[in-house]
Amino acid sequence: MGPFRLIACAIAICFAIGTGHALGEAQSNDSAGTSTAIPEAADDQAFAGYLRVTAGITPPKATHSPDPQYPEVPTDTEPRGVVVMLIGVNAHGHVGPVRVVRSSAPVFDKSAVATVKTWRFKPARKDGKPVPVQITVEMNFAK
Repeated sequence: MGPFRLIACAIAICFAIGTGHALGEAQSNDSAGTSTAIPEAADDQAFAGYLRVTAGITPPKATHSPDPQYPEVPTDTEPRGVVVMLIGVNAHGHVGPVRVVRSSAPVFDKSAVATVKTWRFKPARKDGKPVPVQITVEMNFAK
């Protein structure tokens, strides 16, 4: 999958959050077409200093988003996978805390988290100033 598709997923999720959906209500569809609610991050202290993207906040824009490496998977594992993560993007555009909120197979988690930690963003803005925000990112793996 190219970086543009990953960026589009992240922006679409940010847009959905910014148009009035609370993070706990945001929906994400996996390849099977099922819908799963993204868990609430309010209890996660790692994200306490990160705002949700809402009206008045311009979401961050990825400037460097390499694709993840496909991990070695056991032969009995589905060769495709999806990992949905909640990430904090600080006011400098660097990825801070990362939490896997949904994964089709744990074998993909390590690669997804390691990759998203290398991403860089043009920071989110509120009132013209950079602010730290939390966004969700979906990474798809296919062989």
